[in-house]
Amino acid sequence: MLIGDYGTLKVLHEVIHDVNERSPLIRDVEGFFIGLAYDVRKAFERQREIIEPPRNFEEQGVQYGVKILWPVLLAQHRILRTSLAFIDSGKKHQAITYALEWVIENALQDDFEGLAPLIKDRWLQLDPQSPVLEEKIGSRAAQFCAWSKSERKRYMVNLLESLSSLYSLIYKMREKSGEVGMISPEQYDEWIGQECPDPKV
Repeated sequence: MLIGDYGTLKVLHEVIHDVNERSPLIRDVEGFFIGLAYDVRKAFERQREIIEPPRNFEEQGVQYGVKILWPVLLAQHRILRTSLAFIDSGKKHQAITYALEWVIENALQDDFEGLAPLIKDRWLQLDPQSPVLEEKIGSRAAQFCAWSKSERKRYMVNLLESLSSLYSLIYKMREKSGEVGMISPEQYDEWIGQECPDPKV
């Protein structure tokens, strides 16, 4: 769950929209990247999770949250971060993008523990300039939802690797060398065009 106060989420929403309009990396302005702005807006409009301050700590104020699938959030942030190298951006863009990155890094550590460094490495290797990222993210999100909690942890690194245009070649090479624990491109692609099932707990 992505959580923040009204002002922070509002700024993030504004920056995402601006990047969506100006980034040369975004081919479909109605695609999955702008979905992050939609989720963030739903949060600060109080249409998702509302987190009241702890008792006797009212000064912390109300916060708002929205649940986002890990693969989708990582891909969206990678597009946001990389886009800043291609457009004129100010301190507001830089500050909110790096703040979100810091939040993601800490949450990865909490959720995936010892696997977090590997996941971060694969996350930073995602290539927003490749059309594969947008073409495949829907099927990967659906597969992620279909997995159990333990399977998500076990296969998260592989899922991010599968968003590479070279994944079919990588898979064949690793399979030939006897590596196990990977998901084939064909298995992932079975989810193309499918809706995400309700995530299992």
